[in-house]
Amino acid sequence: MIKLIVSDMDGTLLDDEKRLPPDFFEVLDKLIERDIIFTVASGRTYSALDHLFPEPYRDKVAYICDNGACTVLNGKPVNVTPLDGETYRELLEACRDIGDLRVVVCAENGVYHINSGDRFYSEVGRFYKMHSAVDDLFAVNEMIYKVAVCDETGAMTHGKPALDRILGTRLNVQVSGEVWMDVMASGVSKGSALKALQEKLGASRAETMVFGDYFNDVEMLRLAEQSFCMENGHEDVKKMCAHIAPDNNHGGVTQCIRRFALGEGIGEYSV
Repeated sequence: MIKLIVSDMDGTLLDDEKRLPPDFFEVLDKLIERDIIFTVASGRTYSALDHLFPEPYRDKVAYICDNGACTVLNGKPVNVTPLDGETYRELLEACRDIGDLRVVVCAENGVYHINSGDRFYSEVGRFYKMHSAVDDLFAVNEMIYKVAVCDETGAMTHGKPALDRILGTRLNVQVSGEVWMDVMASGVSKGSALKALQEKLGASRAETMVFGDYFNDVEMLRLAEQSFCMENGHEDVKKMCAHIAPDNNHGGVTQCIRRFALGEGIGEYSV
C-alpha cells in the first residue's frame, strides 16, 4: 500500500502554463482521507511553492524545496542543509571565472540575482514568485539553500562540466533544465531529502510513489518501486523508471495516482 507520494513540479505536476491539474484538489482530498502524504519536490523555494496550495491544504502537503536543501513537513522545516559561506563564495568566483553564467541565489529570506536585463528577469519570474535584483551577490548575508545557475550555451554540455572541474565534490551540481543547473551542498539532492523523509514517516521503497521528468529527479525516482517518468520527460530518465505517465499537460500525475494509489483504474499507461 502506498504511504508517500512525491512529485516534481515543473514539467511534471504543473502543465506548461504552470497550473495544477484540474482535478488535483479532488485527488488530494482522497489522499488525505487515506493518510497518504503528498509531497512536492522542486528546485523552487518554499515561498515559491506554498502559495499554490491554499488553506486548508497548505500544511497538509509536504515540501522538498531547493532541490533537497530544505524539507517542510506540517508547515515546519524538518531538514535543512545550507551552503557554508566559504563554499558559497568559491562558487560565485567559479561562475565569474567561467563567464557567461548567470546566478540566482536562493536564501532564507529571498531570491537574489544581478540585474541582467528584462528577459532574464522574466525567466527568473517563471520559477520564483518573489525575487530581487541586487548589486553584489557576495554581500548576501543569509542562510543560502541553493544557487541556480543559468548557462544559455548548455547546462549539460558546458556549465556542469566546467563547474565540476573547478569545484570537484565540494558541491553537488545537478542539471535541472536545458540551460539551468542547481548547486547545493555536497550530498544534498531531492533523493537525500526523500530518503530522510521516508525514514521519518516510516515509508519503505515499496510504499513510495515518485514522479519526475529530468535528471535532477533521478535520485528520488530510484527510491520508489512505483517510479514514473512523464511522457514529456527526458528519454534517458524514462529508461530508469518502472512506468511512463501521460504528459504534464494532460494531468499525468493525477491520472496515475488515481489508478495506482487510489485503485480507480482509469487511463492508459505503459510499463
